[in-house]
Amino acid sequence: MSEKMVKRKVLLGSAITAAILSTAYIGGAYVAGKAAENTLQKQHEWLSSLPYFIVKNREYQRGWFSSSEKTTLLLNPELYRFFIERAGTELPKFEVTYTQNIKHGPLPLLSRFNLRPYKAVVESEFIFSPETQKFLTQFFGTQKPIHIENKIGFNDDGVIDIKVPSFDYEEAISGVKANWKGFNATLNYGGDFNSVKLLANAPGLSGGAKGKLSFAFNDLSFGFEHVRGKTGVMLGSTNAKLAVFDMQLLEGTPIKLKLEELAYAGKISEEDEFINGGANINLAKLVLDDQPYGPAEVQATASHLHGPTLAKLADEFTALQKKQLNRDQFSNELVKLVKTHGMPLLTHDPLLAIKKFDVKLPDGSIHFTTEVGLKGFQPADLDKPVEFVNKLHAKADFSVPRKVIETMVMWQARNMFGGPDSGVAADDLDYLAGQFVEGQINKLTDQNLIRSENGLLSAKASLEKGSFLLNGINVPLPWQQPVAEQ
Repeated sequence: MSEKMVKRKVLLGSAITAAILSTAYIGGAYVAGKAAENTLQKQHEWLSSLPYFIVKNREYQRGWFSSSEKTTLLLNPELYRFFIERAGTELPKFEVTYTQNIKHGPLPLLSRFNLRPYKAVVESEFIFSPETQKFLTQFFGTQKPIHIENKIGFNDDGVIDIKVPSFDYEEAISGVKANWKGFNATLNYGGDFNSVKLLANAPGLSGGAKGKLSFAFNDLSFGFEHVRGKTGVMLGSTNAKLAVFDMQLLEGTPIKLKLEELAYAGKISEEDEFINGGANINLAKLVLDDQPYGPAEVQATASHLHGPTLAKLADEFTALQKKQLNRDQFSNELVKLVKTHGMPLLTHDPLLAIKKFDVKLPDGSIHFTTEVGLKGFQPADLDKPVEFVNKLHAKADFSVPRKVIETMVMWQARNMFGGPDSGVAADDLDYLAGQFVEGQINKLTDQNLIRSENGLLSAKASLEKGSFLLNGINVPLPWQQPVAEQ
């Protein structure tokens, strides 16, 4: 075979291969586009199910290699009704419209030299009103205020990347400044949204108004990793950390506040059909007007909560939030919801507790623990107060520096009766407040309601099977008091 014929066959084979690959890619893009539409429909239904938004409009236009979607969301008024609703005025509505530019697979990121296959890659672009856009332009300039990219795998699992750019803003006349270091978040999700993992970070924000206010925070992070359990409740861990928050209010009543190393860690687990949860809050230091406080730690738990009931309440509460109800209607429906679906939470021996509440103060430390639960409760016990108390289990233990109580009462007295126009000298007011505290503490210690030792005030109380103990002494409940003879 001649060399010329070999070259011709190679060229012909290459052309056929290219044609086959092109046809396969074109066909794959069409199939991926159709599948992406189904996936985005599922994601839209999930978004619609959330209590935060009401979907006003959605339009989807599918093409061969790319598609587009335009959606308008209304922020659910029930989320802010209680805060800003005023009688006789119409509740304001907040809307946002966004478009989604959808590039079909199998290689939607080929233009970026990324050969990783995806069913689709979706970029979201928000459309703001002219007034809002003008306001945002002052800060972000020509930058897009937010960028969201959703990479959808062929198994419908995906990754959403969210970015808010940094900006540096200053008003020469007013002296207002703001330096925003941006925001980044990554959300990994399962195609059925039964597993989600979020990592978010805001490096910092600082600013203020000259002569009035200054503030700053650094290294704010937030994340969670949740998987839906067999009862329908999302299980897993949640974490948040803030390195520093610093604020100085210079106008009016000056205040200096600084927080250092604030952290939150929560965990929800499942045992059979019951849910157990815990949360820890830690603060390394709080400085208020140059006075240091801390460290502080809080540990709270909730255990033996009926999982199917929690899931049912969550679904019903979400549906209730979707309804357009006024304040009274919402309150009435909420009470009805708890009565109708919430009873199994009480009949399955729940237990709530603050395992630890410790705060270091300049004058000592505050310690507090408590727990409350039900054992063997039945719905009929609600109509029998004595029987209900017999099913109640509770205990509490606290200690607080005597000096702290005195200081708090003095602050209260100064706020209520002090000031330059009161005609009462601050020293006289502090003396009277101190005498009042002394008298009340002596009265309570004489009755053994509190204990006073080494500058600490403390007490222990428990309620078990209808028996109430305070500092080791049995205190009869009202219905346990002997009936006076006539």
